[in-house]
Amino acid sequence: MTKKSATTEVLQNKLLQSETLDDFIEQHQKEIKGESFKDYLYALIEDLEIKTSDLFQLAHMSDSYGYQLLNGKRQPSRDKVIQLSIGLSLTLAQTNRLLKLSGKSELYVKDERDAIFMFALNKKWSLYDVEDLLASRNLDCLTKR
Repeated sequence: MTKKSATTEVLQNKLLQSETLDDFIEQHQKEIKGESFKDYLYALIEDLEIKTSDLFQLAHMSDSYGYQLLNGKRQPSRDKVIQLSIGLSLTLAQTNRLLKLSGKSELYVKDERDAIFMFALNKKWSLYDVEDLLASRNLDCLTKR
């Protein structure tokens, strides 16, 4: 995240122009290596210059659970990833990437609950605001109340 990396389109063009697959892989190994959920989350935290303890507070998540996610000891549910995304005020693209890296489905506009998350991320709503809207529409909240 902090280092500039080639876009997927640029990498694809370089791959198609390479003489051999081995040359391409050797030159771009760091960019094509699979990124993990925890690595991406750490990069987001670093880019946003936020303390992990502040993230957990913004995401209404216990420190112990949050650190288990960061250490790779626990896999988050889809709702926990969304909770983190809202806490970090991520973009929709960043949220969908985090969801994908966690093995969860991306947000889908034709699902009412997902549409709320998409709208809230775009408007940079707090988790409190999102929870209030979910409750007012009789939808499952992200956190236990």
